[in-house]
Amino acid sequence: MHVNFGKKNTFDSTERLKEIVNLAKNLNIKVLEKRIVNLSKINPSTLIGKGTINQLRDSIFNSKINLLIFNCSLTPAQQKNLENSFQTKVTDRPGIIIEIFAKRAISNEGKLQVELAELIYRKSRLVRAWTHLERQRGGTTFIGGPGELQIELDRRLIQNKIERIKKRLSLVSKRRALQRQSRNKNEFKTFALVGYTNSGKTALFNRLTKSNKSSEDKLFVTLDTKISKVFLGNSIFAGLIDTVGFIADIPTQLIESFKATLEEVNKADFLLNVVDINDHNYKSKIDITKNILKDVGVCQEKISSMITVYNKIDVPNIEYVNKDNKTYVSARTGQGLGMLINILKNII
Repeated sequence: MHVNFGKKNTFDSTERLKEIVNLAKNLNIKVLEKRIVNLSKINPSTLIGKGTINQLRDSIFNSKINLLIFNCSLTPAQQKNLENSFQTKVTDRPGIIIEIFAKRAISNEGKLQVELAELIYRKSRLVRAWTHLERQRGGTTFIGGPGELQIELDRRLIQNKIERIKKRLSLVSKRRALQRQSRNKNEFKTFALVGYTNSGKTALFNRLTKSNKSSEDKLFVTLDTKISKVFLGNSIFAGLIDTVGFIADIPTQLIESFKATLEEVNKADFLLNVVDINDHNYKSKIDITKNILKDVGVCQEKISSMITVYNKIDVPNIEYVNKDNKTYVSARTGQGLGMLINILKNII
């Protein structure tokens, strides 16, 4: 369910509703109903008003819905009150995004970062059917199933676990810093691929570095930073960094827990913003990317000078002109990559 708060959104309501449905489908959730709710004012205890709650309650009961997703952030109290009102599980946009990250995490570092985000998110919540505290990796399902327990989260124990994970991630950050020092000594310049999730960053990374990193048409396939060499000609090499994708209203818990990963973006010499040219919201998503970069501490000069790489030009049959820090490519076919490599070489 998407909620309008009476202010201008980055996307229109229909597009934002499509995005949360896509996020849900990435968790194999069957979406039975979709709804846009316009609010003139926010109810502090339940977000939405009593009239809307009564309407939704009947629909939830008749359709036997066992999960209600709000396409916004809910306070712990709002989530608890809504669950009591609907007698079913309720989650919000940050909860869904964190769950997708938990599902995608593969490396130990990725799992640690996701687990940290989960713990921060759930520290103040009493949520049923989350069993991630009983496992090494993050939770992967929030719909009650056979054998699942209702867990009363102990804040002190969670805080202790948060501190332990932060210490382990600080070691990761130190290791990355040493690696960057080594690259700097060799005057090895780096380009970081940034951009909205599913824009084709990993596919472009594979093309330019001749790598075989997993790349699928799914959200948040890449959670672990990967750096590899790209040959630019005339004995010139540079480092190319593949990074986690961004999304509108990305949970602050994820930004905090992925500091070690996002630090690579901050320390890169140059940024390449990869954009899906076929997405009619691409301009809004460019703005979202820039805002997130600001939030993680990237300086305005680096953001202003980053190269915009419009990807997936193999889909439409349109002529493109490379100019004004923009270039057009197809990571799938290789079209336009020669021009992009020349641009990177000229920058160095």
